[in-house]
Amino acid sequence: MKHALAYEWVRARSLRSTWLLLAAAGALHFASGLYWGLKRDLGELDAFTSAFGVVDRLGALLVAALGVAAFGLDHEHGTLTTTRLVLRSPVRIVAARALVTAGLGLAGGLLVVVLTAAGVLTGGGALPADPGAAGSAAGAELLLTVLSGLAGVALGGLLRHTGLAVSVFAGWTLVAETALAALARVPVTALPFSGTAVFAATGTGVFTGLVVVALAAATWALARRDG
Repeated sequence: MKHALAYEWVRARSLRSTWLLLAAAGALHFASGLYWGLKRDLGELDAFTSAFGVVDRLGALLVAALGVAAFGLDHEHGTLTTTRLVLRSPVRIVAARALVTAGLGLAGGLLVVVLTAAGVLTGGGALPADPGAAGSAAGAELLLTVLSGLAGVALGGLLRHTGLAVSVFAGWTLVAETALAALARVPVTALPFSGTAVFAATGTGVFTGLVVVALAAATWALARRDG
């Protein structure tokens, strides 16, 4: 497994897209923090929490794209056979890609939290006086980025097309959940992505469960379809 992790890490860090996507997510959150830091009419909302809420979906989409790339490039450039020859076990391949992507997602989440706070302070805003509120917002963001990256890995393995996999993730987070909440009156806390964004136990549990099932399905597909 150590060899598989090293192989995937070298692959991920050698891709320019890895660092561009993480940098874009950080810049997006810094800009959001700056915007909300400059506002003076937030009412009961604090700038730090508001900055996450506005751009959660777009930032997570960038991290999901990073996860999709773990499989997408193999499928698009025909290098999956080489990967299978080097790493052999489908379980090892998916596990290594999931762990490397989770690590990058966690690093990206930490970057996002720091840059959001920096943006708020640069704009003249203040961080939450309640440490619990700040911790909850930061924790939700970290969990969201990690799960989004893992969802990207699973979608990349299942769909075999980078654009399609990213579109499916975007369609669910940007369109489907918004429609379910607005039209079907489904509680936001029960929706996988939105519920995780607000640190709700139900939504987080559903998102985590879906990611685990999708990764297992990607492993099965790799063994049966690409074996």
